[in-house]
Amino acid sequence: MQVGLYGGSFNPPHLAHLIIAEHVREQFGLDAVWWVPSFQPPHKERGALVAPVHRLAMTRLATAGHPAFRVSDLEIRRGGVSYTVETLRVLQEAHPNVVFSLVIGGDSLRDFGTWHRPREIAERVPLLVYRRPGVETGALDPAVAARVRFTEAPLIDISGTDIRRRCREGRSIRYLVPEPVRHYIEEHGLYRRSV
Repeated sequence: MQVGLYGGSFNPPHLAHLIIAEHVREQFGLDAVWWVPSFQPPHKERGALVAPVHRLAMTRLATAGHPAFRVSDLEIRRGGVSYTVETLRVLQEAHPNVVFSLVIGGDSLRDFGTWHRPREIAERVPLLVYRRPGVETGALDPAVAARVRFTEAPLIDISGTDIRRRCREGRSIRYLVPEPVRHYIEEHGLYRRSV
């Protein structure tokens, strides 16, 4: 079984996340995409995210109904800083017959050298990278570059930052996030204040 691991803060999950996951799944012939919301990403300040329970619930709502999408609460249950390499170790040990790949954006690839144990990550899994508008990937460690495969996903300029700003300003986020996620955000009053 071929599985793409799609980690992130998903703060909130939006339509670009879904489109990218579907394009990556289709282009690389993946059997499934496992979404892995982080508890605390190492590159984000504490308090910059809504509570993990909300991000996990929204990710489940966003992916519901897609037979090839699954949400893992591994990093949420583990707590603490969410290091990709630790998640890979756990998942590869628990699922020895699964061939994993890591789905990341061009911005993450650009900063990949600052991740915890980037060479080990690249040794463990290939990196399936979608380009982000206006983001250059920069120079890469040759050992990492050899493991990168770019996706042909369309460049969609939707960001969590813009969605959170729109919520704070009382503006519409319709057609930026799935409707169940929009309703969840409204019901729970998320992103109304700066976090």
